[in-house]
Amino acid sequence: MFDTNIYVSWIRGKEHEELILKFGTVKYMSAVVLMELWAGARSKRASRIVETLQRPYLNAGRVIPLTLKNYIAAGQLISDLPVSHKNLIGTSDFVNDIQIALTALSVGAALYTSNRKHYNIIGSALKSLHLVYV
Repeated sequence: MFDTNIYVSWIRGKEHEELILKFGTVKYMSAVVLMELWAGARSKRASRIVETLQRPYLNAGRVIPLTLKNYIAAGQLISDLPVSHKNLIGTSDFVNDIQIALTALSVGAALYTSNRKHYNIIGSALKSLHLVYV
């Protein structure tokens, strides 16, 4: 599973193309990532790109939504954050990253990201999350 930043880097500059287009792997997309991609699609061209990107995931049934269990876990994780990280709670990108991590965990997927700041914190709370930093 790829974090939003991996797709954005690929769309903008073909970075991480070898990961995204790698054959022989099963790929999932978090519904939260899809939401973030659509939120950033502010032109017809960008909308076409997101539409094309989402199609194979939707057709294969591999867009992973949040469950009630995920929402509860996210709330618990946020509640348990040390005071030193409480400033992140007010940022939607951090909360979304928690949700993306939980969707990856729900299907046992490794999560590829370039966001070390958020995922170092999230990974320390979700010990079984397999993070791959690129």
